Amino acid sequence: MSNAIALLGLTLRFEPTPPLETRQALGDRIRAFNARHAPGAAERFALLGHDDGASLRAGLVGVLFGGWLFIESLWVDDSLRGQGIGRALMAQAEDHARAKGCHDAWLDTFQARRFYEQIGYVAFGELENYPQGQSRHFLRKALRSDD
Repeated sequence: MSNAIALLGLTLRFEPTPPLETRQALGDRIRAFNARHAPGAAERFALLGHDDGASLRAGLVGVLFGGWLFIESLWVDDSLRGQGIGRALMAQAEDHARAKGCHDAWLDTFQARRFYEQIGYVAFGELENYPQGQSRHFLRKALRSDD
């Protein structure tokens, strides 16, 4: 692939490993565009679990937007799985979202569908063979009983 091409007065360049600053700059521009066309701003938050040595052992990143909670990422160290930490992080995120007026939550996963279903999430979509040989599942959960 050519390193740069011209298109409508722009120089387009392929970057195989775009730096964090590039990804952030594009994200900032997309968020600015969305803010002009959708009411309210997205609110990001994190719930982080550190051990006594200050090492990150579990965490969740969520985004609140348009009355929805999106679970961007949830991770629990292998040595701590099966002890309720993931459930506790999800419950705290959902409580935070409810307090901020969110009515529903959604996420996508290719490894933990059963975990999310066990805590009340329901599948609404699937991409087969993403990643290769697996499927990416999209799940949602009502956060208010009146929905």
